Amino acid sequence: MDDDNSDDAAIHQLSGTEVSPTRSALSVPSRRQYFDRVTNQTRDGVGADLADFVARPQSYLLKIHFDNERVHYEVALHDSRDVIEVGLHFEDGPVSSAAYLQYFDTRIVELKHQLGAELELERWTASWGRLYYLIPLRPLDAARAKQTSELLVRLIGAIQPLVVSAQVPAERAAEQRTGPWRSWRRSH
Repeated sequence: MDDDNSDDAAIHQLSGTEVSPTRSALSVPSRRQYFDRVTNQTRDGVGADLADFVARPQSYLLKIHFDNERVHYEVALHDSRDVIEVGLHFEDGPVSSAAYLQYFDTRIVELKHQLGAELELERWTASWGRLYYLIPLRPLDAARAKQTSELLVRLIGAIQPLVVSAQVPAERAAEQRTGPWRSWRRSH
């Protein structure tokens, strides 16, 4: 896919949205193009041993996973906060999430040294936690897709081997997820 910024203007023009220098619309075509760019650039950047991930773009987020869909990398567009979250989510259940959070908590200083002080570790509920960055949302263009994919490449390269070495047993990975969000899925 071409990374030319002119593609972004064309997408906005086709979608009937105006391109403002300070705030661009997050149209369906622009989000899809952004997620496609991020997926392709991430796959190209991680190397052959990690390129066999599953990417599932949805309305305002992209999930990338390896063995367990509930332990996944996520790119979430938070329009109301004007940020993009780029991170690894632990959503497999209370036991596995706690195990991952404890595992990464003992390594957070090393990870921040390696990946940057902006990396955060957070537990939201008993069965949900994340390691993540926040970056500006706008403009949602080729340059932002490149920045996002570079963060994902760094995260996946540094963290996925740790996810594997943690040897946390899957808790709910076999359970089928249901809901209206499934209609947004497009596997790559």
